[in-house]
Amino acid sequence: MKTKFRYLTGIFSIAALVPLTVVMPSCSDSNFKSEAGAPKQPTGDGQKSPLEDGNNPKPAPAPDSGFAKPGKSLDLYVIMDKSGSLYVDPTTQKMGSGSDVQCKRFDALLGLVDSLKTKLTNGEQVRLTLVTFSKEAQLLGSLDFVLGQNRQQLTEKFRAGVCDNPDYDTTNYERGISTAMQSRTANTAGKKLEMETVLFFSDGAARDSDTEKLEESMSQLNSTFPNRIYGVLLGRTQDRCVLKDSATGRSLQTSECMLKVVGNAPARLVSVDAAQDLAGAWADLVNK
Repeated sequence: MKTKFRYLTGIFSIAALVPLTVVMPSCSDSNFKSEAGAPKQPTGDGQKSPLEDGNNPKPAPAPDSGFAKPGKSLDLYVIMDKSGSLYVDPTTQKMGSGSDVQCKRFDALLGLVDSLKTKLTNGEQVRLTLVTFSKEAQLLGSLDFVLGQNRQQLTEKFRAGVCDNPDYDTTNYERGISTAMQSRTANTAGKKLEMETVLFFSDGAARDSDTEKLEESMSQLNSTFPNRIYGVLLGRTQDRCVLKDSATGRSLQTSECMLKVVGNAPARLVSVDAAQDLAGAWADLVNK
């Protein structure tokens, strides 16, 4: 099957070279700021200048790029939409007319694990944590060595929670994000792995009743996983989410809400038109 998907492309900037005396703070996809530090001054008393002082804060190292990296252990958090629009088209209200009635999203998850097995061949540990959400969220569990599991084992553990007992409720992004963050606290208390990646999947606009809480959860997600959040949006919905543009007051479209989830980084957000395209899109993310 030929996979069809499209990337939401963005504009990338390259920081210009700066003098050696510049102190470089950490940066993100959404902004980059540099501040000039004072030049070294002779002290005459053998003491170090502020820039030489070992107590002076150093810029945080840039996170590893890419979804996964050979030789690095990986903590993978998958946050999956399980709202009613996956089963019933909101326009027609006809049962079985939703965006992913056959649960191709689970097939995509299996394909993603297969792609990780192909990319990571040096015995790297990959811990998979899976969360589903609609109005509420459910932690389906974690597997500490997911690359050692075959498709049947993964199906027995996760498919029912992802696909069965459809939840026809609304789409609450914050619940999925917060539950994943809670699971991360438990995971890292036991063992922190070298790389951490988040994959957020949805087919609809955020319908959270508490917009302040939603904004806070997105901010916390991006501060915890800087430049490490990927998104997959299913369908061409023109729905507006509960968030508004701060400058104009316009309600944001679904794609704009998803961009906020991934830290306003279009290169890390993939949009597909149909559920059968999900497997190719998810597998391709592994090679980013």
